[in-house]
Amino acid sequence: MCERYPTSASTNPTKTNVSATPHPYSHSTLQPTMPLIIISGYPSSGKTMRANEIAKYFNEKIASAPPNSRESRLNVHIVNTESLGLQRTAYRDARAEKEARATEYSAVKRLLGKENIVIADGLYYIKGLRYQLYCEAKAALTPSCVVHVAAPADSCRTWNGEAEEAVKYPEDILENLIFRYEEPNGMSRWDSPLFTVPYVDEKPDLKGIWDAMMGKGGVVKSHQATVLRPAAAGDYLHELGKTTQEVVSLIQEHQRNFGGGGVLPVPGCSIALELPGNDLTPSQLQSIRRDFTGLNRSHVLAKERIKELFVQHLNSRFG
Repeated sequence: MCERYPTSASTNPTKTNVSATPHPYSHSTLQPTMPLIIISGYPSSGKTMRANEIAKYFNEKIASAPPNSRESRLNVHIVNTESLGLQRTAYRDARAEKEARATEYSAVKRLLGKENIVIADGLYYIKGLRYQLYCEAKAALTPSCVVHVAAPADSCRTWNGEAEEAVKYPEDILENLIFRYEEPNGMSRWDSPLFTVPYVDEKPDLKGIWDAMMGKGGVVKSHQATVLRPAAAGDYLHELGKTTQEVVSLIQEHQRNFGGGGVLPVPGCSIALELPGNDLTPSQLQSIRRDFTGLNRSHVLAKERIKELFVQHLNSRFG
């Protein structure tokens, strides 16, 4: 039986009144509740932006439902630090952090209902937190999923430094949360289905999330952003390492022959590398490569997609 997390009083989270499609949970004689979508990622990785994109897509799908239908009475709720009036400094003190987590948990639990779609836009950096929400969803007979906003730690540090003071994490708290982060694993039932959104992707797999949560077809279809069962995990990791090394070797060969700078076409990729004016050292290139492979080792991508995402990753780091 799932353990329950302690609850505490909190303010009402922001609510968006919208309209939606029904959830056909025919296997249960009880009235099903609506989905729970858990957003997870490093602090300042863009989680709230992704949560808003998901909410906007769900709102649009819901708004197209027939008037006066059950779908038209549904609501989308985003629960996050801002909606609950929590302070980011709470993560500096163990007791204050526990209270903040309990407030988020209580707000999400209270909203789970037959007319609510809940997007839990918190850090959820510890797998135990995601497990507790999974238990609540299971107890309420509602589907749930995890959306992992994958971004390099260095990018999160940069974005945090550029953020407004009201939403900025103090540097010591940022580093501590990054260090403590436990990445979702799609093989764990509480992290499944898992949708990983690389920071270079323009949008999450919105249709995939909608279909998975609203029971379209009953089964989540394979998608490059959905964690697949790694039947050939060893082969995939080999391909991930091999493909990224090919791109690194291409850059090094170009620098030996022509020096730094310029646009470098990449065979088998629709995107070209935009190299910086200065030569990149082997250690710099390998550091970027390790960063990318670390972000993508937990979900399976096609070879062409590996190369395309790595080139985008490199260009973003060069810019």
